[in-house]
Amino acid sequence: MISLLLAIHNHQPVGNFEHIFNKAFKECYWPLLNTLAEFPKIKISLHHSGPLLDWAEQNEPDYIPALVKLIKSGQVEPLGGGYYEPILAIIPPDDARGQIEAMQNFWESKCGKKPRGIWMTERIWEPSLTTILANNKIEYTILDDEHFRAAGIVDEYILNYHLTERHGKTVAIFASDKTLRYQIPFKQPEEVIAHLLSMEQKFHGSAITYGDDGEKFGMWPGTFEWVVQKGWLRRFFALLTENSEKIRCELISNFLDSAKPSKTVYLPACSYHEMGEWALPANAIQKYEEIKQFLTASGKWEDAKSFLRGGYWDNFLTKYPEANYMHKRMLHVSEKISKQKKNIEEAKKSLYRAQCNCAYWHGLFGGLYLNYLRSAVFKNLIEAENVLEPKKSPSIEIIDIDCDKSDELFFSNKEIIAVVKPDSGGSLIEFSHRKSGLNLQDVLSRKEEAYHKKSAQTAGSSGKKDEASPMPSIHDISRTFDSCGKITYDPCARHSFCDHLWPAEISTDKLDSGKGHELNLLCNVPFNVDSCGQLEAVLKTRCDNLEISKTYSIGKEASLNVNYCLEWQAPLQNPLRFGSELNFTLLAGHDAGRYYLLPDGERRLMDYCGSSSGLDLLALVDEYNKFKLNIASSRKMDVWYYPVQTVSQSESGFDLLYQGSCIIWSAIIGAGTKKFDFSISLNFKEI
Repeated sequence: MISLLLAIHNHQPVGNFEHIFNKAFKECYWPLLNTLAEFPKIKISLHHSGPLLDWAEQNEPDYIPALVKLIKSGQVEPLGGGYYEPILAIIPPDDARGQIEAMQNFWESKCGKKPRGIWMTERIWEPSLTTILANNKIEYTILDDEHFRAAGIVDEYILNYHLTERHGKTVAIFASDKTLRYQIPFKQPEEVIAHLLSMEQKFHGSAITYGDDGEKFGMWPGTFEWVVQKGWLRRFFALLTENSEKIRCELISNFLDSAKPSKTVYLPACSYHEMGEWALPANAIQKYEEIKQFLTASGKWEDAKSFLRGGYWDNFLTKYPEANYMHKRMLHVSEKISKQKKNIEEAKKSLYRAQCNCAYWHGLFGGLYLNYLRSAVFKNLIEAENVLEPKKSPSIEIIDIDCDKSDELFFSNKEIIAVVKPDSGGSLIEFSHRKSGLNLQDVLSRKEEAYHKKSAQTAGSSGKKDEASPMPSIHDISRTFDSCGKITYDPCARHSFCDHLWPAEISTDKLDSGKGHELNLLCNVPFNVDSCGQLEAVLKTRCDNLEISKTYSIGKEASLNVNYCLEWQAPLQNPLRFGSELNFTLLAGHDAGRYYLLPDGERRLMDYCGSSSGLDLLALVDEYNKFKLNIASSRKMDVWYYPVQTVSQSESGFDLLYQGSCIIWSAIIGAGTKKFDFSISLNFKEI
């Protein structure tokens, strides 16, 4: 007999849409639970992330009781983890402990059992996690067999479990079998059973582990029809039951109690193979693909892939500065909480929700590219700040938030948070409205991705079905991006109060393409903090014969003011156009409840591309969050608008995603001018 240790991980991220949660329960999680109840001999270790548990308690009140019934019958074992699905290695150890405890306490309150094992988020492993898990009474976790192969284990199959150790503390690690991960549920159930029976003949008395995402059983493209409606899952469980004399489904903790470890192993920092590839810079991915193709053609790829793992998860934080800023703001809030003794439990919950991993990286799934996931991170960080400082007095704090050895200016009062980065053009990198929890500055720039270079005809495998593989995996679905139009890249970050000097005759059509940004370097010129008081900071820079001064000021109201002064050493010989670029998001580009409001009452949706002449006032209206942001200029200026849209890879293909709106306030500065000044104010009003 061989023991089959089944582990399934169910998760939807914080900030995902309600209809996605609803669909996931109806088409995936409930069918799995109901089918399990029909087959009592099928035992499984089941993980649900905190966002699912929270949503189920509010919207599917029968789900958790049904799950608890299976747990108490001994058919299901709850798997723990960080409650809101953080990557444990990248959050502070105290937060990791708090997240793990929150999940343990949840299950103890529901069924009287604390989980003994955890699902490791995205299977992202670092050796230091051994101590964190052991200190929090976690006995085991599940990683891919690829982790073991990266440590030099070249056995055909990695069975049973191994121990790993750090500082004298040990944790058991079960290796999820690659063959099963690729077969289930994409091959016919009979083929999976045949594989298991062959394993039983070779490795009688051993255990083989399957651990993978539950969304494969109803949420991935085509799987609801294949797995649920056409009965793949029911046939698989029926065949397992018929073959129970040779294939015994067993809970992981029961096997842990009855078997000795195979040996001790020390695993490197890694994740599953695709994650390592996605973490690489775009140009490195292209080189990686070339090497992969060469080794494949040479027949050596399968032997070499364990030792060519690609990048390290943390490199997403250098690949995507927006992810890094979110991560460092999360650490900033965590540190604030650690220094405060009162009213911290509510703040901690918001912080933990902001640590949900999905918004911090991008691979096959949208992740970081999905603005509503990033927005959820910021909303929870802002809510934590609101709890910590509900009556915040206006202030400016000088602090290196993003950990790059260059200080930022942190403006805040009870209404807004505004963060300015002097060494990046003296630009605004966060502009958060406390009441709504919206960071309007959260605009992702358009970046080169390796998948942009693939054929416009296909950006994946053929996606063809054959009899041996009737249900293609998402890795095998063909993808095209013809419908997304021409791909454009940004030479600088999508911050606000980014400065531009152009020839006076520049046209707006050069801006959306990115060409207008390349005509000057002011958006990347570092500024120095000339002076900083409680309510006002003066930033200055010199570029050739031009000195630019920007004065940011904050008061008690929900407003931020920026005063510009441009002064040339000698009068201009030719006219120039100066532009101050703002990049803001209301989360949707084509929604009647989010729009520009012009002084004459005209409305334009946020994906509008065009211009207005002679404006000194423009409003951004958000009817959902019940505010409008008035943007006022001390001079009448020309305003140019265009949407910032990215081409993103997803599980079903390529998507053109709205990230925000670029709004450029510009004016022609005539020949003979030596000094030019103006101000722009940002002021929130309730509606």
